[in-house]
Amino acid sequence: MNKRSLLVGAALAGAGWCLGAGGVAAQPLRLRYGGDAAFAPFESLDADGQPQGFQTALLAALGPLAGVEFDIRLAPWAQTERAFRTGQVDVVGMVDTSERRAWALFTRGHATPALAVYRRSGQPDPQGLTGLANLRVAVPDSEPMRHTLRTWLAGLPGPFLLQADAAAALAALQQGMADVALLPRAYADPLLAAGAAPDVVASALNLPLQTYALAVAPGRADLQARLQQGLDALEADGRLEALRTRWLSSHQALAERQLLSRGLATQRSRTWQVAAAGAGAALVLGAGLWWRGRRVATERQGRQAAEAALQQAERLLLHSFAQHPDAMLLVERDSGVVRDANAALLDLLGLPADTLIGRPLDALDGVVDAAALRQLVQRLTDDGRLDAAPLRLRRADGSPRDALVSADVLPVGDRPHVFCLLRDITEQLARDALLRQGYDSLAGQLNLARHELQAAQVRQTEAEDRLQTFTRAVSHDLKTPLNAVQGYLGLLQQRLRAGHVQEAMVHAQRMAAAARRMTAMIDALGRLARVDQQPLQRQPLDMVRLAEDTWALLQPQLADRRMEFRVDVLPPAQGDPDLVAQVWQNLLGNAAKYSDGRDPAKVAVSSHQDDRGTWYRVADNGVGFDMAAAGRLFTPFQRLHEGSRFEGSGVGLSLVRRIVEHHGGAVRLRSAPGVGTVAEFTLDPAPA
Repeated sequence: MNKRSLLVGAALAGAGWCLGAGGVAAQPLRLRYGGDAAFAPFESLDADGQPQGFQTALLAALGPLAGVEFDIRLAPWAQTERAFRTGQVDVVGMVDTSERRAWALFTRGHATPALAVYRRSGQPDPQGLTGLANLRVAVPDSEPMRHTLRTWLAGLPGPFLLQADAAAALAALQQGMADVALLPRAYADPLLAAGAAPDVVASALNLPLQTYALAVAPGRADLQARLQQGLDALEADGRLEALRTRWLSSHQALAERQLLSRGLATQRSRTWQVAAAGAGAALVLGAGLWWRGRRVATERQGRQAAEAALQQAERLLLHSFAQHPDAMLLVERDSGVVRDANAALLDLLGLPADTLIGRPLDALDGVVDAAALRQLVQRLTDDGRLDAAPLRLRRADGSPRDALVSADVLPVGDRPHVFCLLRDITEQLARDALLRQGYDSLAGQLNLARHELQAAQVRQTEAEDRLQTFTRAVSHDLKTPLNAVQGYLGLLQQRLRAGHVQEAMVHAQRMAAAARRMTAMIDALGRLARVDQQPLQRQPLDMVRLAEDTWALLQPQLADRRMEFRVDVLPPAQGDPDLVAQVWQNLLGNAAKYSDGRDPAKVAVSSHQDDRGTWYRVADNGVGFDMAAAGRLFTPFQRLHEGSRFEGSGVGLSLVRRIVEHHGGAVRLRSAPGVGTVAEFTLDPAPA
């Protein structure tokens, strides 16, 4: 697939969507839109109480494209926000912030509210963000402003003085409590026009640090996609930019609009030239082929005009992609192969085209960190798009570059592709130290999220490995009583047919014993599975009392044996009393069980300290075991001694380990055959 078919395919795919959407008439969906009654020029009420402004005009254009009718209701913002969060309003327009994403689903931003710096008359204008350093800055205590302070202005020393609203911030500036005020023009300019702060003026510094977007309730992804498609169509045909130009005079894309205007003028000129040439050719062709009939001439003329228009569109599209000043990249999503890259990207990376185009993204490992690339791909998969994510590149000559990457998925032919746009901001960050701090902060958050994702993947892999080992062990051990039941059932049938009732009864008893064994194993599995699901109820524990009470419960089973039991002074612990009691019950029960045959049997409980914390120890003089097989003891149903001699379910130590690790602690064993066993556990977490 060549460059032309890829790009033209993407354009035709979008055009086909638009035509398909318009081919079926449907009853429009009625939506309740809520907005701010005093947020001009975005939205406000005129003298007659009617909605006006950029958002009103945008909704009027968006409705037919999205197949909806908007019932616009403007009120004070606090009232509108309450109505949206309680379901009385379907759609709102507001600044996109991380906290608001917890209760709203946003489309991509379609405008940028201007923040202006306000100062007292006679003071000099601040020059860039660095001009605000070490000044007392009054700001409104609103969620959009708090989000801006946490992100773009995180490195500014301030201090920032939070005020109730824009009027309070202007009052603080007028009274000398603040040096400047950073406020949305939509709120502050009307106050200045009304004379609320006579000696305060707006500086020439406007900061586009916030993103304005439409928002719907969580769970309404279908409505979000519907509105986004309409906004994309308005952006594609230029109507959205025209609305921004008309209503938002402070919009920072003026230079781009002028460049677009010149490009459109050039395109119109070329279109007229092509049309004139096509018309002349059609006249000559028509005169030469008149004898074949007007119908044939008309059809041929139309076909040639369509082909010429298609070729012209292809040339313009290729020229726009190739000559665009921002770096662009087209990647096949499923295979990860780079299908196209423009000259700006090749210049940014310092690579020749043949080392990039046609090769997988993995080949860029020296240019961009593979882990960072995988995280961006995961974010694109989760969110469906990327918006200005920080990305650190390394050119072919080894020099680092800082960039912001945006990406979206679009169909090309029958395959999804990812269109990426990278903006090199290295020089901009070098000029503005505060922007550099904000960028580094965002990059650090992204890097932290990447490490957390990698750690989670490692934990998931380990858990899957443990689950496979556990499943194999359980499957093997559960088959043992089942096979016994099947074998005894065959013998029982043979003995009954032969009339040997007494022998049949023996086999029946053995079947019942095997069934009881399986029931005990299943019950033990249930106890093991419930440990992680039980929330910890940590409290101070008297470990001496727990050990002695547990030993007392074992006495009825040990009445005919000579036992020596000793408990040293034990330090208290912090843990769940019910779960820790099960640890003592299993460890002391094992010590008593496996010391059977010793006269006397000795069980001692003690403790010791190390760098990690307190270890509690249970020692016996029992049969012991070979340490080479110690790892098997923590696997359910794995036993080192014959079940005919020592009864049990085979999950006791598995349960101990699960409970101790649930507390953040650890358990370990030491043993020697014929000498005895020492089991130790701690509830203290490992040092960081």
